[in-house]
Order: sequence, then structure tokens, then C-alpha cells
Amino acid sequence: LCQINQSIRNKGMAEWRGNFGIDSDEEANLDEAGRGDDGPGSRSQPSRDGLIVLIDCRDSMRQQANSANQTLIKMSFKCAKTVLKRKALASDRDLVAVVLFGCGKCSNPDMRHVLTLQPLEQPGADRIKQLGHLAELDAAALETEIGRSAPEVSISDAIWTCQSIFSACTVRLGYRRIFMLTNDDNPHDGDQHKRAQLRTKILDLQQTEIELLIIPLLPTASGANLFDCRRFYFDNLLPENERPEQGSDLLAELLQNVDSKAAIRRAQVRLSIRLGPGMSLPVSVYNLTRRCTVPTAERLHRATNERVKRTTRKFLTDTAEVLMPTDLKKAAVVNGKKVLFEQEEVKQMRRLAETGLSLIAFYPMSAMKSHYHIGPASFIYPDEVAAQGSVCLFTGLLKACLDKNRFALCSYTPRSNAVTSLVALLPQAEVRDPDTGAQSVPPGFHLVHLPFADDFRKLTFDQEADELRKCQAAEEELKLAGALIERTVADKWSPEMHCNPALQAYQSQLEAIALDKAEPRQFTDTTRMSERDIAHSAKAVDRFLKAFDIRKRSEGGIGNAAAKRARVIDAANDIEAEARAGQLAKLTVPVLKEAANGLRLKPASQRKQDLINAINAHFGL
Repeated sequence: LCQINQSIRNKGMAEWRGNFGIDSDEEANLDEAGRGDDGPGSRSQPSRDGLIVLIDCRDSMRQQANSANQTLIKMSFKCAKTVLKRKALASDRDLVAVVLFGCGKCSNPDMRHVLTLQPLEQPGADRIKQLGHLAELDAAALETEIGRSAPEVSISDAIWTCQSIFSACTVRLGYRRIFMLTNDDNPHDGDQHKRAQLRTKILDLQQTEIELLIIPLLPTASGANLFDCRRFYFDNLLPENERPEQGSDLLAELLQNVDSKAAIRRAQVRLSIRLGPGMSLPVSVYNLTRRCTVPTAERLHRATNERVKRTTRKFLTDTAEVLMPTDLKKAAVVNGKKVLFEQEEVKQMRRLAETGLSLIAFYPMSAMKSHYHIGPASFIYPDEVAAQGSVCLFTGLLKACLDKNRFALCSYTPRSNAVTSLVALLPQAEVRDPDTGAQSVPPGFHLVHLPFADDFRKLTFDQEADELRKCQAAEEELKLAGALIERTVADKWSPEMHCNPALQAYQSQLEAIALDKAEPRQFTDTTRMSERDIAHSAKAVDRFLKAFDIRKRSEGGIGNAAAKRARVIDAANDIEAEARAGQLAKLTVPVLKEAANGLRLKPASQRKQDLINAINAHFGL
């Protein structure tokens, strides 16, 4: 499916700014260094998004067939089903609605041929099943469900219905989006009145900050195999000064921008970089990567399956009196005496620095080592909303660091009650795709957490290093190792090529249970070598193993019988020493059982005294 965005962002930083707004599936969570109360400079953001899937149900959608030999309206229902499934798995707090236009039935008599199939609610199994059911119906059954085709429908009425749904929502939403699935690239051709109404309504969407994305389906209503955006949507969705040049691949340009918007991020926190006395730069901190884990299990009541809320109460030991948080104090033992602290005093002690980033110095990039990274990195970007001119100052600082090949060392306190950490701001230049010109890497600073002097561990490997220096491989062995590497090397690699198999297995099982499927959806484990790659490198692996005789050595490795016998002999010697010293009574029953088994003894029973008697008799004591 193709997607057309309502605007093409300006080049450079403004483009990246449009790509990172509010994401429904990423809460503003901080790591241990970032937990705490909100600082004075932080601004909260809504954590939920609203999405309406608007589906065209006119004749051309019901009759046209795509390359897979299915009607476009069926494919639209499948697309809506996929959207709800992804939301349910990745961001179930988001609200999703499904609206149909061009059908016989309607939800509001004043808005003819516009049907709100599903209201703006959180995605659930029943709603996904309903869309899957509609996607499987034949033409006659579908007509019974949603009514006959209504070509006289006004698309502006459908968009007005979507606006009304967002307006009636009582939940504070971040992004509000409308996905419009249609194959009509020239809506209301020949009806200037409805065409003007649609233009006005699209302008209303832009003014109310509702994003409209057109998802073109092929073939079009006229039977063409190209969705020509220039017939209507370019003139009404794109400002004149932001249109691509004529003669370029307009659709590909739009698609590339939409692809870059697919990974929207939420600002983790907003703060300032203090560059010097009286000079600060407002920035936003984003999490570009975050570990995606299986949701935590919830406790349910055995009889009713209702959620159980866990509460914790503290009692006084002597009187069983319930203690309130204000009754508690913190204590530290100093020279054998307890020093008491109030809760507020503990908070004040944690506030070692002012919230934000404080510049310490600039250092050459050669001083930054890869093993200094002790936590997930973040990405900072100027906050033009907080102060005009932030982008200009940020750009100058970034360009200077890139030109001089230096990074900025700063102290970082994300929130007022958070622990201060040492961070490095690594500059990153903008990178654009050479073919499309779209931005693939945004400009900015990576915020990398660094260790303090106390965090370093001094470990020595002198003996191991000597052994490594003594081991010298022969020339033939080096050639075999090189051949093995050449056989298993890959041209391009990115972490995005590998999906978490545990998460995929969980989602497939959950989907099968929720949607009453006979068996879970199959998935490919990308963390394992494919059969083709294994066959490609099999000969090189065999030659390498034979040259070093690794298989033969592994048979006598750590877990072999000889090693086990050695451990048993050592244990027997220890037990004999304990027995002769009369210390067997101080050993636990499991230790005595293990000793008896190692000595191949058969005590009268597994009681402690019988085990001791058997061991003493074995050693003649």
C-alpha cells in the first residue's frame, strides 16, 4: 500500500523535527539515572494517539481487483484489521475508529452514506474479528452488512464525521490521524460544489492539527495503474512552496517521507544545555531505541478473573499500628549510631545539580572509547518551541563539533529528583539517500552515558595474555579461518534485520488465543542462520574443525566423566578430613548425601545420623 502525507517537510533539521513527535507506544520512561520528579523545564505530553481508518466503499472499490485477484474493499478491510492488530500488540492504549463512506447505511441521518463501523476506542479482539469477517464476505453478503454502493456521497461529510469523532473524544490525544483508503485520485470530478467542500474540509483538518494520510489503492477508479496525485491531492494537501519539482518521481518522493515518519518517537524530556553564564540552549531528549519486552503478567481473581490491585501497608512491630508515609524516616549507621533523615532531606541530598545539561569541556573524538558506553544512548534535538533561534544555535554548535572532530562532555540531570550522570554529546551529521534525496540519518547529538572513575573495575589478565601470546596458528590454519569468515560474511547488516524471537512467539500465541485461531502464526527466527547459509558455509566449517581437531577436544571438555571423577575424588578427600576431625555433624544433609553417593555408600536410611555412621564406617572411624 502507498501512503501520501499531507505535507513534505522542509529539508534539514525541520524535516527531522516533523518525523519525531508523539508516539503512542513509547511512554516517557527514564532509566535509573532519569527517574524522579518533573523538573521545572519539563513539559508533559499526551501518551495516547487517535487514529481513524476511513474506507471508500463505492462501486470502483467493490468491483476492481488488484494483482492478488481480490476486490479493493476486501483489501481495505484487511488493512484495517492489520492496523488494529498492530495497535493491540504494540500500543493498546491508543484509540482507533473505522469509518466507511459511499455505503448504503449511515450512522447520522444528516451525514448520508457515512457509517461509523467502529467507534474511537481501544483495539480489541472482537473488533479485529469483525474486520476479518467483513474481509471474507462475498459481494452479496457485504452489501447486506454495509448497504449498497452510494456514488453520490460527499467525501467532505466523511471527513466531517471523523472530525466530530475526535472532537467528542474526552481523552487527551497526542497525534490525531486519518488513514483514507481509496482508489479515487480525482474525487468529485465534474462536481465543483462537492470538490470545493472537500478542499475546505481538508483545510479545516490542517487548522485543527489533524493529519490526513491518503493510502492509494490500484487500479484507480478510472482503471489506471498509477495513482496520479497531481489531479487533486497535490494542490490541496501540499503547500505551493513545498511541492516537488515537475518531472521528478512525485509519488516516490511522498512515499519516502511517509516511510521516514513510520518510526515516530516521543520526547523523553525537555531541558536546556547550559553552555556558559547566561547562555542556555533548549533541547528535547529522545529515545531512538528501547528494549521491547513481553508485557508483565497481571494478577487476576481466581473466581471472577477481575484484576487484583496490590497494596502495601507498613505496621509498627510492637502495636501493629498502621504507619503512614509521613511517619517514616530514613536512617544511616555512622560509627555504630543511627543518623535519621526526613524524606525531604533525602530528596534534597539527591539534588546535587540543577536540572539539565551542563557543559564541562570539549574533547577530541579519539578520547571516546566504545567500551565507555554504560547505558542506552539518547538523541537530543533543538526545541524551537521553547525559544526561537534554538535551531540556529544548535546547528552552529553541531557544525563546529563536526568540523573540529570533537565531542562535548556534560553533566546530565534529567529531572529534579534524578541522579546526575556523566554524558558525552557525540555529533552526527545529516545523511540523505543519494537516489531519492530523503533524509535517512538526522543531524543532532547522541547523548551517551559515561562511567565515573569509581565505576571502572581493575582486572588483570597477565596469565591469560601470556597463554595467548604462546599460541601461534600455522599459515594453513590461518587460511582456513579466513575461508570460514569469507563464507559466512554478509554484505550489509543492521539490528533492524533481526526481530526478537521471544516477542514474536508471544505475539503469535496471543493472537491465536484472542482471535480463536486453530494454530499460532508461523514466523521466521532471524537470529539463526538460514538453511541456505548453512549449506553455503558447510564445507569451510568442516575443514576448519578438522584442522584444529575441535570436535575431538570437545568430547573431553568440561563436562566429561574424567572431570567429574576428579571432582568426586576431591570431595572424598574433603569428607575424609571432616570425618577424621569429627566435624560431620556440622554438615547439612544434602552435603552428606552427595558425599555418600560419591563414595558409593549405601546407608541404612537418608537420615543425617545414618549418613554420618556410613561415612565413618567407610573410613574405619
